[in-house]
Amino acid sequence: MKTRTVLEGIGAALLLVPFLPYIAPDHLALYHHGLPVTNLIGGALVDMIGVAILVSGFLFAIQNLPKAANGILSTLFAGFMLWRVVDLAIQLLSNVQIEGGGQGHLQKQSLIATLLLSGMLAYLLPRIAQPAVRAVSLGISALAFSALWIVPQLLYIALARPSAQGATTIPPPAPAARGSSSRIIWILFDELSYAQTFEHQAAGMKLPNLAMLRSESVSFSDLRPTGFSTDRIIPSLFLCRHIEQIRSTVAGDLWYKEKDQSRWLVYDANATLFALSQQNGWTTGVDGWFNPYCHILAATLNTCSWEPTPDLPMESYGASEEKSVLANAAVLPNALLAKLTSRRPIPLYAHIQEYRNVMARTHALIENNQIRFVFLHLPVPHPPGIYDRQHHTLRPGGTYLDNLVLADDTLGALLQEINATPSASRTTVIVSSDHSWRIPLWRPAPDWSAEEERASGGRFDDRPVLLIHFPGQNSGNDVNTPLSELLEHDIIADMLRGKINNSEDLAAFLSEHGR
Repeated sequence: MKTRTVLEGIGAALLLVPFLPYIAPDHLALYHHGLPVTNLIGGALVDMIGVAILVSGFLFAIQNLPKAANGILSTLFAGFMLWRVVDLAIQLLSNVQIEGGGQGHLQKQSLIATLLLSGMLAYLLPRIAQPAVRAVSLGISALAFSALWIVPQLLYIALARPSAQGATTIPPPAPAARGSSSRIIWILFDELSYAQTFEHQAAGMKLPNLAMLRSESVSFSDLRPTGFSTDRIIPSLFLCRHIEQIRSTVAGDLWYKEKDQSRWLVYDANATLFALSQQNGWTTGVDGWFNPYCHILAATLNTCSWEPTPDLPMESYGASEEKSVLANAAVLPNALLAKLTSRRPIPLYAHIQEYRNVMARTHALIENNQIRFVFLHLPVPHPPGIYDRQHHTLRPGGTYLDNLVLADDTLGALLQEINATPSASRTTVIVSSDHSWRIPLWRPAPDWSAEEERASGGRFDDRPVLLIHFPGQNSGNDVNTPLSELLEHDIIADMLRGKINNSEDLAAFLSEHGR
């Protein structure tokens, strides 16, 4: 077998096996997933070896075929490789998760068209096809040399281990509360829209718990969002900085750039609300998902849990760190076989499990009265749909509107639990969202429904939610002045300092700040 054939097989393996999120310079896939990823990367490396052997064998075999057959098959293979390169480039430029390529109806159509054109070119114009095939073959062979730095990088990340802080998922014993016995429970619903919740509810929608809480809270109807993405907005709120860009180390340490700034800064947990709360005698606890709270806030939390996001390559098809290397390696051929046989793979609906896992720990955190400043980041009504709002049951499918009812039902259950705690009469409840329903993000998706189109009108109302209910408050007040979402930080900071204890104090704060 020629050396060039082997190199071409290696280059093809690098194009066909998804691995780029592991070695992306910003490390954000690892940041949201957490270490270790040993078995996931191990499965990818086994797949690379397997694909390299299969492609090299295929190219070697067709060399012994008659010239016409060899020309057609070589051109088809070259066309497929070119399609894969373009497919990857489109995904990279559009910031889409790289997950094996050719996904979706458009990708499938473009692949079929590419193969048809390649076959016609090889049959009708072989003199043009042959030089093109040689050029593609040379390019793929040259790509193989990038394995000299890609494979060591993958091995380095596969062997990386989280620090003790970054791996914290079991809360340590909380110290006894000091000072005041008041409590703050901050519940953040991911992607909760003010417009859809309170102003323009879809026909037949009922959100009684959110409506009831608003009627007994100070509500902010015109918050100006501080960003578009959860992993920038929430750290911004904690720090009171307008974070526009983030990156991470392999270990999950967060770096950021502020708006209109060019310098990267280390995210400092000791400058956040949680450090301020401990300085003022409050114990702190967090439960959430997506953002690695237990790592980036470790020094300032008495208890913490977070739900990593299974978005690394092949996880959507069933790969996981809990499975063996060989089991993960089998996921790619199984997914390919399902596509070739038009058999739909069994969906995993990871979002349902994420919700259940977060909620199980949320209940325990609310019941722990020793933790006085509680932050809960809940994964609803963030898509995908995981609820049947007619029967009020978790299930695969549904729309944003179904998830909106799930958020309301969840709030009702949490308020009941809060009201059953010994500290209920001294507890301030904050309900907020990081951002609104992001129509520009979800509308192009294939599962966007006619119901969602009608409800949104195709328009993006970017206002998030902020409700503040003080102990004993039984009437509502709407603040309709345009305000920055970052004002949440200053309000909560003054609560922790004991300066804001009721709606009158909050009104005075807003007046003092010219709102």
